[in-house]
Amino acid sequence: MELEVVEKGDGGLLIKIIGEGHTLCNLLRAELYKDENVISASYNIEHPLTEPPKLYVKTKKGKSPKRALADAADRVIGELEDLRKQLQKALKK
Repeated sequence: MELEVVEKGDGGLLIKIIGEGHTLCNLLRAELYKDENVISASYNIEHPLTEPPKLYVKTKKGKSPKRALADAADRVIGELEDLRKQLQKALKK
């Protein structure tokens, strides 16, 4: 996975997420909306075979879109770590 900043400014951030698809983008979008400082979070894939997804985040003043995205990624990592632990526990039975 590679990130490329397409546009940033005025509380908005548009990035390309190269090497990923709907799964990661939808997960991040949903997690971003849990942040009360996020005004908008969406993504678009113009063509799944030729274009990487573009993720857009817009935040209220006081929290940068970059910080909101980093916080959302941290929460996703935490949830996946919990899932891993639960799976390991369940599979030992």
